[in-house]
Amino acid sequence: MNQQQQSILLTLPDGTQNPLQEPTRRVPSNPSEAGVQFDADELERGRSRVKATRRLSNDKSNSTSRSTSRAASRVRSEEFLKWTVLRRDPSMRLHRETHGSGDESSTDSEDSSLMDEVSDEEQVSDVENDHEIDEQMQYDMGSRVLPNYVMSIAEVLDTSKRWISDNELREAQNHDGNQPPGADYTSLPGGYSRAVQLLSKGRGATTQRNYILCTDLTTEANYALAYVIGALVSSGDTLYLVHWDGKSNVGSSRERLLRNVATLRQQVLHKLDCAAAALVDLDVVILSLTHPYPKHLLSEMIYALKPITLCCSLSLVLTTLQNFVCSVPTLVIRKKLKRSRKKGISD
Repeated sequence: MNQQQQSILLTLPDGTQNPLQEPTRRVPSNPSEAGVQFDADELERGRSRVKATRRLSNDKSNSTSRSTSRAASRVRSEEFLKWTVLRRDPSMRLHRETHGSGDESSTDSEDSSLMDEVSDEEQVSDVENDHEIDEQMQYDMGSRVLPNYVMSIAEVLDTSKRWISDNELREAQNHDGNQPPGADYTSLPGGYSRAVQLLSKGRGATTQRNYILCTDLTTEANYALAYVIGALVSSGDTLYLVHWDGKSNVGSSRERLLRNVATLRQQVLHKLDCAAAALVDLDVVILSLTHPYPKHLLSEMIYALKPITLCCSLSLVLTTLQNFVCSVPTLVIRKKLKRSRKKGISD
């Protein structure tokens, strides 16, 4: 039985009415044809929009990966970035974004290649690796013969105690049991004091060149004195040997300062005897004093004397002269500790 089709009357401008039948709905015979149907123009516009979105995302990821690889290649090519400890270009931090798996793998491979390469600073600045470095060098650092000596620096240090004891005995015999002329002691305002002594060899200082060596009466400071006299000082120069006594006991400061000057005097005489052939004319000023501000005193000495360089041991830099800003070149001398696998580290 056919159902009666509903019609709609459409009134035209001339007053006539025409029936407008509702179009019959076509039931698709194939289930795959069911659903929403789109026009060809709409489909083309949709495809072009998807392509544009994909192209924009690909361009962004490609530009980021290119900038990252460009920064990495710049690190490899430029020397001032290639041999830094961090091995990183600061501009690489601006491109830290989430990438796909392919970009992440390429970035990780570049980072791993950068981290595998070790700079020169990392190879020689590791204190714990000194023993391995010495084995690769195939020679002992103490076997070096400095320019002003005729023996190695290790032999100079080994003969120090015996030479000093023999020299003290000779001086006592020459002065009939009395002490040789010592240092000049001066009391300063504020309860401070100083002791100074001048040692001249030959004609003394014949040039305006002078050096300042800070010491703290340690074995490393004695090594620094041997290195400065053996490799740095030339004939005709002046060496200022400065020792700051941190003890504030005013009552015993005179004996302590005079004893410090006497100890430094014997060490200097031994080093000058080892360098007798090279250092003909030389002045050495030995100064031991108590001062409330040793850094200020050292700055005033540098300003007044205008030395070529300031020399000091590493132990002094890490303690008394910590955070000291110097206006002249500074030579820091470090004595390497004797390493023994059985006994550990010794002085």
